[in-house]
Amino acid sequence: MDGWYVGTEWKDEKRGLSKKVLGLQFGDMAKPMAASTVLFSVNKCANLGDRPSKYLDSDESLTFPQQHTLEMGTAITPVDCYVEMLLQQFLPGETAACSITSKTGERIEFDLTLELIVKNPQVHKLNAAEIYELALRLKESGVAMFKSYPKFAFDYFARAAKLLITYKPFDQLTKKSNGINGTIVEALFVQLQTNLAACMLQEERYEHVIYHTEFVERAESPTEKSIYRRALAYYHMKEFAKAQATIERVHDYEEKRDFSKLRDKIAASWKDSKAHYKEVVQRMFS
Repeated sequence: MDGWYVGTEWKDEKRGLSKKVLGLQFGDMAKPMAASTVLFSVNKCANLGDRPSKYLDSDESLTFPQQHTLEMGTAITPVDCYVEMLLQQFLPGETAACSITSKTGERIEFDLTLELIVKNPQVHKLNAAEIYELALRLKESGVAMFKSYPKFAFDYFARAAKLLITYKPFDQLTKKSNGINGTIVEALFVQLQTNLAACMLQEERYEHVIYHTEFVERAESPTEKSIYRRALAYYHMKEFAKAQATIERVHDYEEKRDFSKLRDKIAASWKDSKAHYKEVVQRMFS
């Protein structure tokens, strides 16, 4: 045990995370990173309540320690996302008292031991095919979290898009030189932009939706989801002509329920805005 390290504290006050070292069986000085796979133990856990977690459980009938293998970027509940963040602050062989404090002041407390880093690839050393796989993993976790935890989903989508953006322009990637074709990487990047647009719609940040769906204007056959989200943003921004022109990109849009409903809303609001404009003009010149 290395006395100099015991008692060391780490905090992320913005997220309500804290960790205090209880012991260290000295080994490797490398910490886990964003693409690592680790073996760890939960030695005790209290106050989890009904919060879902794959790794933590405060059931008193359980025998501790509970051992788990975790691949970074696969957490699909807020608690497990925070467990991942905390484990990235551990050294192998370290045991620490950890806590997650909610915005309402509730505090989940648990002790973890990082037994082993099974795989510890450095993201900046991965090739294009490996970066694609990591981005895909993050995207899938984001999709799983979107409905219940949209802010966490947004973080996953943004991290994945950031990984891929370094490979622009994608058409320079080839299977022979990079292990993956650029068209495959670009398709994932477009999906991520579409997913980020969905998050921005929820936040009513419509200019950001337009930014993330810019590719719709250039693509030969963009997805219906991306067209719909762009048109909806234009509708909320009262850019009715642009909203209508955007939905007209979809073949037989009148026969598709969401599109025909949006078309009706655009038409009604556009009519109202024109009538209002006419009334304002008449008042100005009467």
